[in-house]
This record gives sequence, structure tokens and C-alpha cells, in this order.
Amino acid sequence: MAISAIILDPQNDYEREFFIPVATEVFFQDCWKPAVESLGLQWTDLFSTGVDVEEEDVPHIIEELLLIKEWATNNLNEEQKDKIFKRIEGLINKLPEAYKRKDAVVFIG
Repeated sequence: MAISAIILDPQNDYEREFFIPVATEVFFQDCWKPAVESLGLQWTDLFSTGVDVEEEDVPHIIEELLLIKEWATNNLNEEQKDKIFKRIEGLINKLPEAYKRKDAVVFIG
């Protein structure tokens, strides 16, 4: 299993093709979860079970992602850091683009 971000009820080709990979379940448990628990994060904690994200939630998620990135710098090995940084950057750069339609909802899980 893998965790990714998709747009629920896509209305056009862009929305149907929207996809952001986040992590495999194993990598999430091994690398993301310790950061989430150590930092007491709320949004990213829901990624493993699944969460619907509206546009107004995105700044909170990005804030948490930046905290995870900072945590990872000091707590993960180079290979793990490279992998988590790539996925965090993908989320930070692409997640805001999901809301071309204001009532779009992104599912991360």
C-alpha cells in the first residue's frame, strides 16, 4: 500500500490526472510517523488513515511538512532524508495547484 494525494470527484482531465505520491506504508511508519509523533502534528498524522483536505487546510499542512523536514534533517539517514525531502517538496509545490476549482477536495491517504 502507498499513501498519495488525489482529487476526489474529479471534474476534468487535470483533476483526474492529479496525483502526488507521499510514501509507502512502511516508509511512512519508519520515517514520517516518528516525526509526526515527536512534533505532535495533527494533519500529517491523518495521512496514514486518510484525510480530506480543502483549500483552507493547505497552509496548515505545509507548515507541518516544513516541521517534518526540519526534524528529518537531524533524525534520518541521508537516503531517508533524500526520499522524504523529495516527497515533501512535491506536496508543497503541487498541493496548492489542486484547487483550480475552489470546491475541490483532495484526499491524502
